[in-house]
Amino acid sequence: MSTAENRNLGRLATAAPKFRVNDASLAGKIAYACLPLRQNIVLSNLQLAFGESLNDAEIRHLARAFYSHLLRSLWEFGTASFSRATPVRVENPEIAFEALQARSGLLLMAGHTGSWGVTLETAIRQYPEFRDRISVLVRQFRPAWLRSIFVARLKRAGINVLAKRRSMNLILQRLAENQVVGFVMDQHASPREAVRVNFFGRPAWTFRSLAVVARRSGAPVVPAAVYREQGCHVFRLEPPLMQVVTNDFEHDIRVNTQQYNHALERIIQRHPEQWIWNHRRWKEG
Repeated sequence: MSTAENRNLGRLATAAPKFRVNDASLAGKIAYACLPLRQNIVLSNLQLAFGESLNDAEIRHLARAFYSHLLRSLWEFGTASFSRATPVRVENPEIAFEALQARSGLLLMAGHTGSWGVTLETAIRQYPEFRDRISVLVRQFRPAWLRSIFVARLKRAGINVLAKRRSMNLILQRLAENQVVGFVMDQHASPREAVRVNFFGRPAWTFRSLAVVARRSGAPVVPAAVYREQGCHVFRLEPPLMQVVTNDFEHDIRVNTQQYNHALERIIQRHPEQWIWNHRRWKEG
């Protein structure tokens, strides 16, 4: 795919975003005004993604709504172990069951949207047949104690945790056993393990591993949308993405990775305040 084609696809994806933004809570407004965690990054990222379609006041409103989401997500994560769980509605679960009938495993592609960790942990309890059949790649992050708590809760829910690096053989083995492997791939990646494709119309280093695994295993890639609605969390599966396969391996990795980014864009646009706008997604290297 040429640079011009990439640019045109990115513009098309962001030309007329159709989304609704939840109002910012009082706590979110206070956090935006008084505790501006990475506020410049948040505003810059929102400008990059939506600057052609939203004015400055709308961008600031979206930023305040993001801080509300961030505070609520932290509260949900911190209290999930000892408070009544917020209900989770699972939409289109038949997509997973149908995909696994091919006996080549299933690749779930998701981003850091909604309260994704809490939602996944609760959703899996509704489908005990998937317990110990789902693995999620989790990268190292700080503080280490927070990662330890997060990993322990996933394991307690019956979700296996794989290291993000040097796990290719284990991932392929799990897929060969007709299991599910989840990739959360919306963060900046080092150029040595990435391809540079558009994200919201801007070039961004994006992990190539999902496209490589899909090519080598033949497993379908299913986007998973996670977001919060009034009174519940939603875990929604989208139809499998059509994989491009030609005789040019690197071309296919780039085109399919671009396709994954566009799928993530569509998910984020539904509830844009519920993504990690404080993350440096468009770093140069």
